[in-house]
Amino acid sequence: MYGKAQWKGKEVEGRYSDMMTYFVRDLEFGFHEDLNEYPHYYFTIEYMKKCYEETDEINQIRHILDETNCVVTIEANDITLKQLPPDLFNRCHIIYRIHDENVQKLKKTDTLSIDAGWYRVHQIMKCNLMEINPDDYKFDEEI
Repeated sequence: MYGKAQWKGKEVEGRYSDMMTYFVRDLEFGFHEDLNEYPHYYFTIEYMKKCYEETDEINQIRHILDETNCVVTIEANDITLKQLPPDLFNRCHIIYRIHDENVQKLKKTDTLSIDAGWYRVHQIMKCNLMEINPDDYKFDEEI
């Protein structure tokens, strides 16, 4: 939910789609509900950027991983992924954001190719990608 600090709803992105999720953009006032109430926690890119300014913020993620059986997803970009501590990199599901408006222009049968280094290429046909649109978020609720 755009502009909200915390909200709940079904995840619509990635491998944990359809799982009831507690989304966190800001924890200024802490968690509003019992940590075990949700099976999945999602920390947005805004939260992750803040983590590197305040150590206590990143420890909130560790607390969930250590004290619950919940799944944690971290949203990352090229900057925050480089700063992610190895323990969180290994224990969390990562959604890596690549911003490129040209993907929308491709036909479903076109191929998306990501160059990851010398002869290291990852490719997928656009029709095999999960496509999310604003309508997918209509049932989210602010916490």
